[in-house]
Amino acid sequence: MSATAHSASPATAAAAGAAPQSAALRSFEAQWHARRAGPLHALRESAMQRFVQLGLPTMRDETWRYTNLRALAAHAYVDAAGDAPAAALQSDSLRSPALRIVNGVPCAADRARLLENGLEIMPLSELLRGDPVLLRGFLEPLSDADQQRWALLNTALFVDGLYIRITARLAAPLRLVHVTAGPGAAHPRVIIEAAPGSAATIVEEHVSHGDADSLCNSVTQIAAGAGAEIEHYRIFRGGPRAAHIDTLDIRQAGGSRCKQFTICLGGALLRTNLEARLEAAGAALDSYALLVGHGSRHADCVNIATHSAPDTRSRQTARIIASGDSRVIFNSKVIVCTGAVRSESMQSCRGLLMSPAAEIDTRPQLEIHTDEVKCAHGATTGRLDPDMLFYMLSRGLDRRTAQSLLVYAFLADVMTDMSPAAGRDSIDSALLAQLPESDLLRGLR
Repeated sequence: MSATAHSASPATAAAAGAAPQSAALRSFEAQWHARRAGPLHALRESAMQRFVQLGLPTMRDETWRYTNLRALAAHAYVDAAGDAPAAALQSDSLRSPALRIVNGVPCAADRARLLENGLEIMPLSELLRGDPVLLRGFLEPLSDADQQRWALLNTALFVDGLYIRITARLAAPLRLVHVTAGPGAAHPRVIIEAAPGSAATIVEEHVSHGDADSLCNSVTQIAAGAGAEIEHYRIFRGGPRAAHIDTLDIRQAGGSRCKQFTICLGGALLRTNLEARLEAAGAALDSYALLVGHGSRHADCVNIATHSAPDTRSRQTARIIASGDSRVIFNSKVIVCTGAVRSESMQSCRGLLMSPAAEIDTRPQLEIHTDEVKCAHGATTGRLDPDMLFYMLSRGLDRRTAQSLLVYAFLADVMTDMSPAAGRDSIDSALLAQLPESDLLRGLR
């Protein structure tokens, strides 16, 4: 992009478009104008220009065809960054020590408690001042892809965040609790760099504070070096008026292993994006999604795994439960690039409808540009298996107990692969609270 284009304001860029700006777009632009110029200002301005030019995603965009953002677009969001209410600092729902990030700003008092050998943690505001070139490497290149639209906005508007470097095999999980204290919009960003041969479990939990409408537009980037092993969790527990759009970018070097869990347990509107790039031979990704539609919740999960080297492997497993009048979408895609021979992939998605008004949409896709690969996918959606229910009733179980057992067994493919140290019991309890016959299910654990 030319220097002239960099110096133009987002408003000037938007003026060329015929469609009027939405209230949300105008409020994001106002937040940009309130920012002070600093290192990488031209790059961040370019990101804002692109976002304004492209506009908010609509159902005409390929990866947004199931999610209508009309209500979000009509809302004018104030900037949530700044001093957070004292009560928000107590929103850590994890029992063990965690680093709290409130409206995208890390709590300085937490950092010293979590440091250990092999772990470096630095606020992005410090990295921006001390090593902007390193930070630029994670912010570029800017992408116009529709699933990356909100990442452009985060690049332009993030105030702070975390840079985490892992250089050894960490014994205990690293826990991050993101708190969005509404009303307003927050843009937290986390960058995780795992050195070759290192290993860590990282748990990111997103919660909201207060009853006002809030928007969290979060981005996490993971760069796994050769032979690194990462187990990553993103857990969403937003309130009934919280909207959350999350982008997770994973890049894997040769021989690296990544196990990733996406768990939806809250929020009114949730959209998650996962883009994983298996960039060298031996890289392997195991991605799990546990998506719970409850009440009128709308949850849209998009996963894209790109095999760009030979001898790479990916597996995507999703289990969905929808009740009330909720709607849950799982849209997964595997891309096998030219030359990525002997790549293996599997996509498995199963949905369970718990009420007549609930809806589940699944869309597994394969895009293969080479020969000699093993790729498969499968997706099913329905109600409890009547044959299994009949079998259990014929063995003397009452209907309520039999249904509860089948629901609990349905989740086993995801739950049993979670590490106990990562808080599996806590996730299990929160999940059961949203399911029919929750009291009975707790007794069956």
